[in-house]
Amino acid sequence: MKYNKYIVGFFTGFVKLTGIIPAWLLFKPSVKLEDGAKRGLKSPCIMVSNHTSLLDFVLYLIVFPFRTIHFLMAEVLFSKNAFLRVFLLLLGGIKVDRDSKNFDFVSDALEVLDNKGTVGIFPQGRLPINSKPFPFTVSTAFIATHTDAPIVPVYTHGNYGIFKRAKVVIGKPIYLSDYRKEGLTDDEQLNYLTQVLEEKVYSLKDLLDKDGKNADSKQ
Repeated sequence: MKYNKYIVGFFTGFVKLTGIIPAWLLFKPSVKLEDGAKRGLKSPCIMVSNHTSLLDFVLYLIVFPFRTIHFLMAEVLFSKNAFLRVFLLLLGGIKVDRDSKNFDFVSDALEVLDNKGTVGIFPQGRLPINSKPFPFTVSTAFIATHTDAPIVPVYTHGNYGIFKRAKVVIGKPIYLSDYRKEGLTDDEQLNYLTQVLEEKVYSLKDLLDKDGKNADSKQ
């Protein structure tokens, strides 16, 4: 990894501490748990979420205040300027070059997990276009099949703003190894497990929809 885990942990803690008040004012997060889920993250684990905005990353910094999450981040963020690049690395960011065949991010993520850390992944890799989200890529399933760490699915509707409230649903941990199918090739297996993971994340949206319908019925 680019930085010692203690340096990353200290810097991330400092950012959270100094930014928590404006972040809470911006997000005012409401967190709901699926049956069997816990508010905290296991150590190690892979946190997986749908991707709605660049602010998703900031939201999860405060939703999980006591956990340093090493997020996989697009190469474009690291190329903005030198200050941002160093800032993201100090936060434990793992660079992913989406348009090349450089897979260093996989070994970086596995190193974090081997050291009992937490990896955060937005498997869609890109933000929605015209409100249409991208499908999940196989990178998460690939990493998960090379580690014993569980996956914690998380869903957010991305409702960010001063007069809005961000809502998050945390799912119970899963192990993709429990969903493997016999008779599939390696590529077919990865695609199948990726579909399972995508369905797990979006199934959490049903809990938000259910809450919304219950609230409407009480009015």
